Amino acid sequence: MKLSRKSFSLFPTQHGFLFLAILIAMLLGSINYNNNAGFILVFLLGGMALISIFHSFKNLVGVEIKFLSSLPVFAGQTAIFPIRVQAQKNRCRSVGFSLVSHDPILVSIDKEKTLQMRVPALERGYLHPKYLTISSFYPFGLFTLRTCIKAPTSCLVYPRPIPGPFTTIKNNLSSEGKEETSRQGADDFQGLKQYQPGHSINRISWRALSRGRGLFVKDFTAEDSPWVMLAFDAIPGSDMEFKLSRLCGMILMAERQQMEYGLRLPGIIKNPARGESHHHNCLKLLSLFDFREDTHLTDGSDPGDGGP
Repeated sequence: MKLSRKSFSLFPTQHGFLFLAILIAMLLGSINYNNNAGFILVFLLGGMALISIFHSFKNLVGVEIKFLSSLPVFAGQTAIFPIRVQAQKNRCRSVGFSLVSHDPILVSIDKEKTLQMRVPALERGYLHPKYLTISSFYPFGLFTLRTCIKAPTSCLVYPRPIPGPFTTIKNNLSSEGKEETSRQGADDFQGLKQYQPGHSINRISWRALSRGRGLFVKDFTAEDSPWVMLAFDAIPGSDMEFKLSRLCGMILMAERQQMEYGLRLPGIIKNPARGESHHHNCLKLLSLFDFREDTHLTDGSDPGDGGP
């Protein structure tokens, strides 16, 4: 996104209004007393103010703004929105950037700079800062040059985790009630299988890759590997946000213990698995969950199977 001259608005600052008032008073005094030195000073200062407007536009016109992807955070933390700013020719001085009406970050940009815009994440779901405000008081602080552009970025906010023990018991049964005899584990080597996004980088077979066979991962199985099904209805109480926070805490605990776990929400079942992709998908389900009585989704690949 490239900033153009038409996108900016120009307003005098408080100092600018005071400066203009003094100039008008000096001009009236010079006219009243026919003071040539006063005329020279008024026109000199007025010319400097007009030239400063030109430099204000030159400072910002042509700057390119690019919004980068933000990492998910938990409710109560601070979401970070990275923004890359590129100056085409000259160095941009004293430029202020702000999201969601927060205090601006005042920076000077030499060719390229990545800004870390911080916004408090108060609730779960998607955090959408609507506008990015760019302003500059350069060079004399008499005028402010400002523009607001749409911020096509968002940050996924997970529920606030509440620690506590598991409220479900370990199982050796699949979600269909059948006995599970061989599940993904780390005991017995079974062979190689084609790499898929979400597989652990530690399981990549580098020997096969060096031989030109392609990208494969090592497949292991563990007999009767226990897993847990984290269920929304198993948590006592009627507070939906509390239940989602408890589930979030249990998912983090299961991930730290490298357990295989599934997730059961009203109308949604996420089959047991492990790994970073499964971890993100379960937390994403909690983040975007909105209980409705007419919700009927029961599958092993929920809408949150995509990456962050």
